[in-house]
Amino acid sequence: MIGTNEHREIVDWEKTTEDGRTVYVIEYSEPVPEPTGRSKTLFGAGSGGTVPAGEQHFELPDGTHIPATEAAFDADGTTLRVRRKRSVVDRLRRYLPW
Repeated sequence: MIGTNEHREIVDWEKTTEDGRTVYVIEYSEPVPEPTGRSKTLFGAGSGGTVPAGEQHFELPDGTHIPATEAAFDADGTTLRVRRKRSVVDRLRRYLPW
């Protein structure tokens, strides 16, 4: 689960919509850093090996999985906001007539 460890747990969360995009606002029991890189606690493979970049994901409180390459974060104290970045294809669709 995103942002949790042996000392930090999720206290409350909500799923909202901003600008037509889903945003998760997650409140933790203690300050949470903005996830960066590929932390073992977020992406560790059960076999001890590495997880290919295309298969890495974040699990959100409702069970939704967001690919690590598409996740964007904003951390403020004990609150973490998680949203899915628009993919390159989605951004191109906005400008191309097809």
